[in-house]
Amino acid sequence: MIRQAVCSLALLAIIFAVTFNLEVKEMGFASNFFALLVVLGGTLAATLIAYPLAKLAWTARLLQKSFTVREEMNTTIEGIVRLAHIYRSRGIRPLEQEAASLPPGLLKTGVELIAYHTSRDKVEQILLKEALCTHNQCETAHKMLYNMARLAPALGLAGTIISLIRIFGNISDPQNLIGCMAVALLSTFYGVVLANICFVPLSNKLREYMDLNELQMDIVQEGILDLYDQEHPRAIRYKLETLSATLGIPGRAPRRAGLVLVPTPGQAK
Repeated sequence: MIRQAVCSLALLAIIFAVTFNLEVKEMGFASNFFALLVVLGGTLAATLIAYPLAKLAWTARLLQKSFTVREEMNTTIEGIVRLAHIYRSRGIRPLEQEAASLPPGLLKTGVELIAYHTSRDKVEQILLKEALCTHNQCETAHKMLYNMARLAPALGLAGTIISLIRIFGNISDPQNLIGCMAVALLSTFYGVVLANICFVPLSNKLREYMDLNELQMDIVQEGILDLYDQEHPRAIRYKLETLSATLGIPGRAPRRAGLVLVPTPGQAK
């Protein structure tokens, strides 16, 4: 982390050194490159001073998942119901085999704990701790985006100040001041636009994902405990779909327990 912070500080120094020596007097590719270099490069470097690169990659993955969370909810409920059917009809050994094929996450952890004959209280405790850990990771990612939204306008203003320093330090032809002022304001423009059209909406999108993911983890925990108690798959489906609708998660309306068709073990996950 110390090495990363030193490299990020060096990157910031290089960016400002380049911007002080880059000759830009009119609108064009060079002026856009100058503005984006200060805003995007400076924001990234400043973020890497405070956060590890792994957390930046984790934030990118969370943003990708935030656009599919509603589809994942229905898939999760279907998966829990299918596991309940396997557990009731075929026993714990096939359930353990199914756990090996599940993706990493709260559901996989819960099924493995059941397969390892862990006590119900211990299962509930472990699931709560893992859910809290996931929530804290998401909270860190949200703070990172929020800080990037604050940094972008400030660095845009810094780019404008750099341009103004160079303009007023080398006033040889007053007729060129208007063009130079336009270039100077370009950094502020990019900073405001990126903050309010990119970073702030992404931060809000991630917050929405965090709320839905927290509700999804509650449903997974409830489903795992029902699976542990070997409740009927139809009852589990109805309970989880009703809980999903009660918590305000968009999806299919809950169906009557007597009309639910239990998926066969060969159905897709």
